[in-house]
Amino acid sequence: MSRYIQGTSRLEQEHELYRKGSRANKILILKNKGILYSFLLRDNRIYKVAREEKEEFPIGTVLLGKVSNVAKQFQGAFFSLEPAKGKNGGTGFLQIKEKADYRPVNREADGRILCGDEMPVQIIKQAKGTKPPQLTTEYSLAGQFVVIRRGSGRVTFSAKLEEEEKQRIKAEFEEWKADLTAKEPEGAGLFWKWDITFRTNAPFSEQEAWKREVLDLTGQLENIDRMSRTRTVYSRLYEPDAFYLDFIKGQPVSDLEEIVTDEKDVFEALKGHPYTALVPVRFYEDDRISLQRVYALNTRLQELLGKKVYMKSGAYLMIEPTEALVAIDVNTGKAEKKMEPEAFYFKTNLEAVKEVCYQLSARNLSGMILVDFINMKDREHEKELIEALKREAAKDSVTTRFIDLTRLGLAEITRKKTSRALSYTLREWKA
Repeated sequence: MSRYIQGTSRLEQEHELYRKGSRANKILILKNKGILYSFLLRDNRIYKVAREEKEEFPIGTVLLGKVSNVAKQFQGAFFSLEPAKGKNGGTGFLQIKEKADYRPVNREADGRILCGDEMPVQIIKQAKGTKPPQLTTEYSLAGQFVVIRRGSGRVTFSAKLEEEEKQRIKAEFEEWKADLTAKEPEGAGLFWKWDITFRTNAPFSEQEAWKREVLDLTGQLENIDRMSRTRTVYSRLYEPDAFYLDFIKGQPVSDLEEIVTDEKDVFEALKGHPYTALVPVRFYEDDRISLQRVYALNTRLQELLGKKVYMKSGAYLMIEPTEALVAIDVNTGKAEKKMEPEAFYFKTNLEAVKEVCYQLSARNLSGMILVDFINMKDREHEKELIEALKREAAKDSVTTRFIDLTRLGLAEITRKKTSRALSYTLREWKA
């Protein structure tokens, strides 16, 4: 890399720009065109991007809504989320579930949802097109180590945790539960009213850290319940964290080296925050070259948004998102064929498996995905390819599954939609 950067003064050899090793496993938080973005970098590649969204009802918000219409044909109910503005106010849609524990605060609960019912609801999905925001009455709060939601006292674990980790945490939790209940019998309600899910970060924290978080989140949920019985309709009962805090708590901290930001207010907010107790936070300050340029974000993003993706061997992928599905084609390209064809195709396909799964995750592509791997004659190679694809898909933090090979040999994959694609997140990014 050149020691001279256009538009800047000469930089020292020790500058962060030249220390490639220091650019792995980090979270970057910076502004572009006045909008705040968070980036997760691993091994010098972008794995996830999020941005600050100016939503009227951010995901995670809990408010006291009012049923405006029970739509039996849709098996759901429409809620008013704010006083009418002109002809219409904000609305949300709740999918009605059988045997759900619905608790209106303005009448006795009888398991039904009726027009005029007032009850706390949480935004779980943003409005899209003509569809209103999606709601749930089983509201939950997520921390760095646990997620707690209304339930019946179940304790569950992230599927990403090893069995040994699950058993260890379960034993620690049961011991704590017994001690707490013995000392404070009234505290037993903590364990039968809420469901607790331990996240992937739990094994890497001290017991006291996740215990504090359990008590903090259940306290906040109890407060939501109390306020719902005393506040007026449309009151907001809980506001979610700043988006970058939500971004941080969702990342595995075990291999995260540091969090870097060039925004002073963000740095001050992160210093001493519980979510950064296990990860150093650094303020980047250099007028000669921006944080965005130090990590070559424009180049990396341009690669992630392009249709053609080159792999180390010289082979490449063609990625074509459509309305119905995502089509990915694997091509040998300029890869050197130094072995017999069947072995070469197998090796190229295995390389493509990792790149396909990375691209799906980094681009946040979801729905139905069809991958056209290079045709192979050896059935054993085909079986090994499928197993490799299953293993790699299982590493994704978003539920990703290999379904089958079609009769034409296309690999069918599904990936759950949790948020919009990278192209939408970067819709206002300025290079």
